[in-house]
Amino acid sequence: MVLSTQWHRFGFLSRDPCYSPNRCATMSFAVRQVDPQTAVIQVGKSLDFRNAAQFKQICHNLILGGTRKLVLNFRDTGVLDSTGLGAIFSIYRQLTPLGGQIVFAETSRPVQVVVQLTRTFKVFKQYPSVAAALQNLQNATT
Repeated sequence: MVLSTQWHRFGFLSRDPCYSPNRCATMSFAVRQVDPQTAVIQVGKSLDFRNAAQFKQICHNLILGGTRKLVLNFRDTGVLDSTGLGAIFSIYRQLTPLGGQIVFAETSRPVQVVVQLTRTFKVFKQYPSVAAALQNLQNATT
């Protein structure tokens, strides 16, 4: 499998009340389209009430474009609140009827605590790396 190295950055617009040029990178997402049906989303420093709507919009656009497998990379994420978790489940409800899947990769310690407390691990598979997640997603379709 050849992986694309092209990442697309999504940051806040200046009209957003949380916008600050210094905070934009901490509240943004990077998307890498691996193949027409698979994308990796690098979650920034947080997925919470401030950026959950933006996350949902990005994912919704990917789904409309044909993406059916999402790898959420939480390597650098320090905050995942109930709104962020709700956004993930919203996307999950969109993808499941389409035969899609969401998996977690490189889950940081703070996110792992949330995953354990909410028992989210029963719904979303977790992988130690993005490469392992992509390999398992590829094997699941062959």
